[in-house]
Amino acid sequence: MRSVSRQAAEHALKFMINPEVEGGVRVLFVRDTEILELIHNTPWIAHSLAQFDFETARVENGPPEPVRLASGEPMEMVAGDAAGGAFMLVGKADPWPVVYVGSEGEGGLIAHSLRDALALVVGLSSIHDAMCFPAGEAGGARLREWLERADAELRADWSEIDDERARLRAALGLPEPWGLLEGMQAAQSDEAYRPINEEDEPFESML
Repeated sequence: MRSVSRQAAEHALKFMINPEVEGGVRVLFVRDTEILELIHNTPWIAHSLAQFDFETARVENGPPEPVRLASGEPMEMVAGDAAGGAFMLVGKADPWPVVYVGSEGEGGLIAHSLRDALALVVGLSSIHDAMCFPAGEAGGARLREWLERADAELRADWSEIDDERARLRAALGLPEPWGLLEGMQAAQSDEAYRPINEEDEPFESML
């Protein structure tokens, strides 16, 4: 597990305490190290993220297969999803780029920070749905319509989803996802973050 210094955690908590928010946490912006600290040490946050298919307990199973980057930069799994995929933090500097490693040989960079990756995971029906249509086509209207339709299906079974999103955004300082969609899709073309398997074969883009 990636370590976060006690000093960083204490610094974060100095300006995050707010008794009006469940768990006493409300932020406008935090660093990736502080977000990771909150996930690991705040049970309701970890549980809520798992409901959005970002499950830290899946780390113990590891990624679907051993992977590396061409650059040799280290990668560490921070969570997994129900599809068998893994969310990997890249490098040692904050913010951490986040690479998704899928179970079907698809993957790549989804965000240049953990904060933005979580904004996408929490704010959208799924990151896979967000790859179905070009974000730059017709101002993103087709993609947004697709995502709103997928969201409506989720809401039919999970009426509290919007309240849960609001709680996580308040706790972790997450932005709305809509302004991140085009950047997420563009990130998929960055070959520097393309996972490579043990047979030296690069993963396919999620697009």
